[in-house]
Amino acid sequence: MGNIAKLTFICISYLASFNVNAESNSPRIIKLSPEKITQHNVDLPLNQFKSLEILAAKNVSSGQVPRPYQFTGNNQASLFGVDLNNNGIRDDYERMLLKSYQRSEYVAMGILAAERWDKLLRLLQSQKSIKTPYQALELFNDTIAINQCYYSLQQIDKTLISPVLSYFNNDQLLEAKYQAELLLLDIIGSKQTSFTFHQEPCERFAEFAKKAKTTKFAAL
Repeated sequence: MGNIAKLTFICISYLASFNVNAESNSPRIIKLSPEKITQHNVDLPLNQFKSLEILAAKNVSSGQVPRPYQFTGNNQASLFGVDLNNNGIRDDYERMLLKSYQRSEYVAMGILAAERWDKLLRLLQSQKSIKTPYQALELFNDTIAINQCYYSLQQIDKTLISPVLSYFNNDQLLEAKYQAELLLLDIIGSKQTSFTFHQEPCERFAEFAKKAKTTKFAAL
């Protein structure tokens, strides 16, 4: 037993020494993002720098978002709600993002997702932005990719909640979403056979971010 104990001690000492040497030889990495969400590594489609860049471009911060506003008159019938700070993001949705998500990456993702949902709802007012079945197909696939990306991230980050129901947060908006999707499918028409869903749905957020650098949200 004495020899086994000695051998065990030697093995543990060797492994400890190996770990110390490995750590001393490994380059130190400066972490800009918060610690890992869980014991697993989660690959977010946006890094912290890009996320903060988007938030700055859209004037999104807890100090700039308007306080809750009592709807009066025609505002109750507005499909897009109120945007008092005129940054193209519905105020109640903007407040929700800042209150619910501690990571700037998640806030930026919610903003980029809302841009696609805005575009979907605008079909009910005008079809000028969607001129071809291929543009309709792209928007349809983007909305699917957004849902798929959040679902995949939720498998790792159990605390993550998709913002989709916070955007479509009443019966009027849910019905508008349904009607807009029907209209989108009608525009796609026979091109429905061309559906090719994104194999890496979260990568679409990186593409959304590239477009966000040069374009701004349309005024609601």
